[in-house]
Amino acid sequence: MKEFATLDKAIDLAQRGYAVYPLIENTKKPPKGVAGYRAATNDQNTIFAWFENHPAYNLGLRLDLSDLLVVDIDMHDPTKNGRTSLAQLFKQGKTLPNDTYIERTANGGVHYFLKYTGARTRQVGAWPGIDLLTDFTVISPSEINGKQYKPLDGRTLADIKTAPRWLVDKLMGQKVNWSSEHAYTARQKKYTGKLLDEMVNGTEQGNRNAWLTAMIGRLFATGAEPETVYELACSINERFIDQPLETKEITTIYNSILKREMKRFEQDSIRNSKIAG
Repeated sequence: MKEFATLDKAIDLAQRGYAVYPLIENTKKPPKGVAGYRAATNDQNTIFAWFENHPAYNLGLRLDLSDLLVVDIDMHDPTKNGRTSLAQLFKQGKTLPNDTYIERTANGGVHYFLKYTGARTRQVGAWPGIDLLTDFTVISPSEINGKQYKPLDGRTLADIKTAPRWLVDKLMGQKVNWSSEHAYTARQKKYTGKLLDEMVNGTEQGNRNAWLTAMIGRLFATGAEPETVYELACSINERFIDQPLETKEITTIYNSILKREMKRFEQDSIRNSKIAG
């Protein structure tokens, strides 16, 4: 990526009235001392100070101050493929404007940018592989693992179209029907479902450590692999905690709980062998 390309983009967005904020190079995490998207601004002096000494920083865009919505479509998980969900919606006559501003994400997904002035309710997993972002997003020219967020067809934010009515209804809490094979909402909510709901609700700064400790413990209780638990813990911290913890704090909490879980596993194994013997 061209040096200072992010600063140039940030200044351009600020001049157009958009509020932006920095993200650590190669991540979606704000640098120490920057309160995530809540620190977003269009003050050019502040933006210059952020990026002058860190030209490789990634860039975040605050959506709620600009009446924007991003439809985040992931395609890397075959069990939760956003393209499949889009096809299901299309069959119901529910489509997204293809001439709006769209970015290709670093993981091969796409971000549809739309104008939206309704309730601010970030919906992770609104449909399998589709998140609805109304608060903040990563934006071009950010990079993750050498792969860049890029606009499609040379479009700009000036090309953003209005969110369709069916999507607004979804964000406002009105039901959008699925075909029978996807009508899973009537099923009884299981342990993991309740855990995911609590995870997305997040927590505030004063309760960060205790809340994340509880979340990590409950993730282990699902039977997930330790590596999976750690990756989820980092993602939860980044997306659902007001002013995220530093990575070293997450690692400390995780290692403490992992040690406890390993001890419990050893005790259970000894107990089971005695019963079997």
